[in-house]
Amino acid sequence: MYLNKYFTTRVDFLTFSFFIVISIALAMVAYIFGGIDFGVYYAAGKVFLHGGNPYDYSQLIGEIVSSTGDTNNPYYYAPWFTWVLSLFSLFPYEIARLLWALFNYGVWMLCLFNLTKLIPWHSVGWKRWGMYIYLTFVFAWSTWGSEQVGILILFIFTSVLLSYQNKQWLIMGLWIAILLFKPNITAIPIVIFSCWLLLHGNWKPVVSGGVWFIVLFLISLVLSPGWYAELLQPDKITGLSYTLDESGRTQIERFTTTLIDWLSIYGIVGDWAYTIYGIAAVVGVIWLGQLIYYSQSLLKMISASILINFALVPYALFYDYPSLSLTLFYINYGFAKRQHLVWFQRLMNICIVVCLFIGDDIRYRYWMVVVLIISSMINGGFSKKTDIYPDPLIDEPKQ
Repeated sequence: MYLNKYFTTRVDFLTFSFFIVISIALAMVAYIFGGIDFGVYYAAGKVFLHGGNPYDYSQLIGEIVSSTGDTNNPYYYAPWFTWVLSLFSLFPYEIARLLWALFNYGVWMLCLFNLTKLIPWHSVGWKRWGMYIYLTFVFAWSTWGSEQVGILILFIFTSVLLSYQNKQWLIMGLWIAILLFKPNITAIPIVIFSCWLLLHGNWKPVVSGGVWFIVLFLISLVLSPGWYAELLQPDKITGLSYTLDESGRTQIERFTTTLIDWLSIYGIVGDWAYTIYGIAAVVGVIWLGQLIYYSQSLLKMISASILINFALVPYALFYDYPSLSLTLFYINYGFAKRQHLVWFQRLMNICIVVCLFIGDDIRYRYWMVVVLIISSMINGGFSKKTDIYPDPLIDEPKQ
């Protein structure tokens, strides 16, 4: 009887089975042929367990080379993420890497189910499983292969929203504080939805988040005094733009999935690029300011802030993009409420997949952000003065 809730037809069951097979196959391919950044995470955990400072590249690089046989770049994440990594570093490297892959696969499954708890679009049946396949192919696969944390960030965003849905302000604040472990991806959205919460009189999760952040920071000072000083060293900035060798010297220039690098593909560089960036930043700030003031939906605010963050943030890579799953799911939900635009909804989803195959480096993946911005404008789901369709966190029953 329970299975009948999810598999009302044979097509539903076959689509679900296909999703499981495809997701496992993609995860296995990513594990076998991928493998980039877990070596840094593992080394950071090792250095921490040995009482060292993982932000010191001279301490980190030896552990990276001894574990992976290759070099990699500095470690940037907040100390509370290092504490989690230290658990993996208790195991031999290959076992730890497999555990990390299994952990990320499990977290991705939780992300997908959280999305359908938050947004009741295709709540049951083959369309839900088809959407899961789509999101896994677009966002999860490359992040698994890079061994990066984009999926974990998406999970925490959904956990923030579920805590809001359940009015668990203390837990919501803890998720907000933890989310700051990668600030280039999360700080702007946190500032935006915190402003929205304060403007709408809901100060408890903001205060809770601030207190939890202070607690985590103070614990970090006890466990690793002075860890932050190494973040001010020149190699940390250099490592964002170039790969480094064992001595910290630059090797290969790195591309990012940002507006500036996307413009450079088409020969727009220098003053022209920065002028366009400045105009985009002003438009984005004005748009978000109006959303904060007029919108009644936290789900809309977080979905929009994630999109604007990737549109404007000066440093992001494609493996950071899984958080856009929330934005994409929300925009699809909006199109589903406006049947006359279903044709554009399908076009948008096709274009997102096509963006995976444009060009020969990750700069081209920024086209996804462009597609989503255009789609959100046509959809009207991020319109400034009205919420043209209900907020699932408020107006729709849980599935």
